[in-house]
Amino acid sequence: MSKEEKILIIAAHPDDEVLGCGGSIAKYRSLGIPVRVVFLAEGITARYDEHELQLLHVLNDKDQRNKNAFIALDVLNVPEDQVFINERYCCRLDLIPQIDLVKQIESHIVEWQPTSVYTHSPNDVNIDHRLAYKAVLAATRPLQGSSVKAVYSFEVLSSTEWNTAKPFQANIFIDISGFIELKIKALSAYEGEMNLAPHPRSEKIIHALARYRGAQSGLDFAEAFNLVRLIKY
Repeated sequence: MSKEEKILIIAAHPDDEVLGCGGSIAKYRSLGIPVRVVFLAEGITARYDEHELQLLHVLNDKDQRNKNAFIALDVLNVPEDQVFINERYCCRLDLIPQIDLVKQIESHIVEWQPTSVYTHSPNDVNIDHRLAYKAVLAATRPLQGSSVKAVYSFEVLSSTEWNTAKPFQANIFIDISGFIELKIKALSAYEGEMNLAPHPRSEKIIHALARYRGAQSGLDFAEAFNLVRLIKY
């Protein structure tokens, strides 16, 4: 990892960034590498019917989830001014023109000049995850002069692994042996998201996945990614 790197993370919802690459975020920040996180939607309203979306308790839940994102990313040492929240409804990105998502991501690429972009797997069961991937793929098309040299997808427990017909193709591993507990602490900032095992969003299973990915790569704990594109000189 080079200190010349700049990382842009495009996540569909608050908590996806920690589940997918929280340990790597913490590691990058420990090395002084800048990280920006952009959420394309909020992460609560999929639990409610459309006629409930403007109810006070739903609005409060949505506001609290957004606040929790700043708390979680502060745990990982991401500055508040590098966290970007969007109010699009959760699991309804299919109602948004894709060009809107693409242009938003493009604006961050132009302004932030990241060298690497991380986003969701194209095969997740969550539709917002799949649409985030498609939008990133379009926004990072390899045009001459682009700062982006690498694009990676990450896995999100309780979404990626549920598509058993298309398992996640891990081929890049980042050692998070010194950062697994920070990942757990950051995820705990998302109130109500942690459950008891064998639920995938439990401390035990998050540890188990990191241990398994570590075993695949000769490490104690690792996060796994799929390399979408890499430009080398």
